[in-house]
Amino acid sequence: MIWLMSSFWIGLSLLSVVTLAQAEANPTVVPGAGNTESITTAASSAATRTFGEDTQPRFNLGVELMHERKFAGAAQAFERAVSARTNFPEAYSNWGISLVELGKQAFNVTERLHDFQAAAEKFSKAAEQKPDVKLTYMLWSETLVLIGDLPVDSRTRLACYQGAVEKCRKAAELAPNEWDSYNKWGVILSTKLPDYAVGEEARLGLYRDAASLYSQAAERARFASEIGPAYANWGSVLVQLARISSNQETRVSLLQQALEKFDRSAKAQPNTAGTYAMWGGALIDVGKISHMRRDLRDAIGKLDTSLDLLPDSPASLYNLARAYALLGEPVLAVQNLKRCFAADASHEYRQSAVRDADLNLLRGDADFDELLGLARSGNTPPFNPRLSDAPQ
Repeated sequence: MIWLMSSFWIGLSLLSVVTLAQAEANPTVVPGAGNTESITTAASSAATRTFGEDTQPRFNLGVELMHERKFAGAAQAFERAVSARTNFPEAYSNWGISLVELGKQAFNVTERLHDFQAAAEKFSKAAEQKPDVKLTYMLWSETLVLIGDLPVDSRTRLACYQGAVEKCRKAAELAPNEWDSYNKWGVILSTKLPDYAVGEEARLGLYRDAASLYSQAAERARFASEIGPAYANWGSVLVQLARISSNQETRVSLLQQALEKFDRSAKAQPNTAGTYAMWGGALIDVGKISHMRRDLRDAIGKLDTSLDLLPDSPASLYNLARAYALLGEPVLAVQNLKRCFAADASHEYRQSAVRDADLNLLRGDADFDELLGLARSGNTPPFNPRLSDAPQ
């Protein structure tokens, strides 16, 4: 679960996160970093000064159509603008943004891929004509991630993610004191590339590099909308490091550091569901090591807060069920599993529940077995045992 800051298209959802957190559940979160009006107006003024009146009406029309979310018309207007004056990086960038938004609206994968690839070409052209604009590389990076997330072949996906990393690296070189390049770079390393790591050591290396990048992002973050995501993502990758570490002392240390990062994130942005969801998941991991009920109760508190902010989140409901199962409270565990399955259109969590060791105490419970369609044992009691707060 990572608070992804994953899309920032001028004028619409410039820098918007995913929100964050993935399942863990991939909810993602992205703060706003600007607006169409300010960016496109600045580009419009630059175009007038540089190119004169012949191309300006076409460019201005494209900007106006972007504001109206008429992206097909905007793309045509920017295409006409660059046909009149080929050296026009602002028009190429806005053309690329329009194509990305068209791709998001496309009805099938083929059209979406075509639009995203065309957008990447426009950002490449803008960077070629004006190579010192950080935003161009950030938009280009995001577009490559969007292509990689489509059902393309594995080699193409890997090449897109690697290319996106390089664009973030270039953006960081152009603006070394700004936080978002480091954050986005860390997101790609920690959520996109681990599946391609050859062996645990390579995966550990990716997570360590991502943690370093999130640290740099947090160091440069100035506003709550920047501090919150940077620390939440930093905490999330520390949890990932803890889960694949072979040394229990190291795991405990990493989890404690992660809890500190989530606390820092929540203080900056107290109403972000994804932070509490990840915080609760980390506390479950702590409780499984400490065998202390209070850690699992703390996890439940954080997950309840997450659900107050984002009701019916499948990831938070599933983790809540895990926490109650580990506490030996099957009624509440099954109740939250039912809510989770009802909210989970992909059925991902139902499949996970079948083999999740954290739910082992529920196996044989009539309601749990019925919920998962498991055959009941003849010795299974038709009622839940009396709950107790005694240590297990």
